[in-house]
Amino acid sequence: VNRKKDQFEKAIEDYTNEIKYSDNKNIKALNNRAYCFAKINLYDLAIIDYGSVLQIDSKNIHGLHNRGISYERLGKYEDAIEDFTSVIKLDPDNANAYFNRGCCFDSIGELDQAISDYSVALELDMKADKKEEELMKIN
Repeated sequence: VNRKKDQFEKAIEDYTNEIKYSDNKNIKALNNRAYCFAKINLYDLAIIDYGSVLQIDSKNIHGLHNRGISYERLGKYEDAIEDFTSVIKLDPDNANAYFNRGCCFDSIGELDQAISDYSVALELDMKADKKEEELMKIN
């Protein structure tokens, strides 16, 4: 509830208690606490929690993607690229992962790779829009 009210410090306390009573194995609480840390610019703490999620479930796309965003915000572009690449391997149609990885490539001056990722992200978004339009026609 506190997270949805943008009361992130209170939400962090709530999630910390929930995590404590689950022997640090509550993926949802870890993800949510990490999100709250990121919302108040405590990216290092967010990265630690997302790392805990990934120790429990190495294929957790939410944890990988959001840890990548946290790395990006800290200027750790290579680490972010690694996480976004992992997301893409698990979910090749994830336009956000391509876009965010493109931003990282752009930030480190790898412009050809950035343009390639931006292009794939745009193509995937257009496909998703087309599918949505087709579904609207059916209904």
